[in-house]
Amino acid sequence: MDAELLAKIQALAEPILAGHDMELVELTSHPQGGQRLIRFLVDRVGGVTIQQCAQANRRINEALDAADLVEGSYTVEVSSPGLDRPLVSQRDFERALGEDLDLTLQEPDGRASELRGMLLAVQREALVVKTPGGNLTVPRARVRAAKKALRW
Repeated sequence: MDAELLAKIQALAEPILAGHDMELVELTSHPQGGQRLIRFLVDRVGGVTIQQCAQANRRINEALDAADLVEGSYTVEVSSPGLDRPLVSQRDFERALGEDLDLTLQEPDGRASELRGMLLAVQREALVVKTPGGNLTVPRARVRAAKKALRW
């Protein structure tokens, strides 16, 4: 599937996702079992439920059928990127506000250190994290990896 067609599918799906307070994180398409799989990874503040994904899936499927954009047989899949997905973009961090994060930081001596805390604020150049020792402002340049902390 070419980039132009993916852009058309994205333009069709984004208003539907916005209507569900969801944001498109990634759109991919590839052949699978004799048909095409069109996968939408979506997220929203507070996370996405299976029911919300199912509703968005139905609406996107209906819109794609009506628009007749995709030739041949296809399957639409709408899902959450998962808890262990790395946080990279400004929007990734904004969606994680109020959640516990596991951060891997680059120390000045080159070592890596680990930090767990609740994300209180996302600034352009820094993250503010609540830890047991108090609030820390962590420069984004020091963040080597970040993901939501898994709770057991």
